[in-house]
Amino acid sequence: MPHDLDSASYVSFTTYRKDGSAVSLPVWVVPFEGGYAFTTDPGSAKVRRIGNDPRATLRVCDRAGKVADGAVEHSGTAVLLDGEAALRVKDLVRRKYRIGSVLVGAMSAVARLRGRNPGNGAVKFTLG
Repeated sequence: MPHDLDSASYVSFTTYRKDGSAVSLPVWVVPFEGGYAFTTDPGSAKVRRIGNDPRATLRVCDRAGKVADGAVEHSGTAVLLDGEAALRVKDLVRRKYRIGSVLVGAMSAVARLRGRNPGNGAVKFTLG
């Protein structure tokens, strides 16, 4: 597995709209079952894009999503995880991003209080 992704705090996750245009977002990433994974709301736009086209890329970035010149682009496919697999990813993310995951958990709790259920979803990216 690529060392740059293994040690990254953030990666730019790129998916593709139906018209082929790319959409990139910074996400936290953890190694998972021979690939990489991150948590997400199962109803998010990136999940819909993955459903239409599983092609995706990862590049190391900063927390704002800025990719450094010369950053290696890793191409592969993405799939939505749910159930037990998504909970395992959530636990791995919680361990790697301790303080940040507490803040995200608090924001999710507020969303649930407002009637929105972000759910437990995760995305797995496999190189190749």
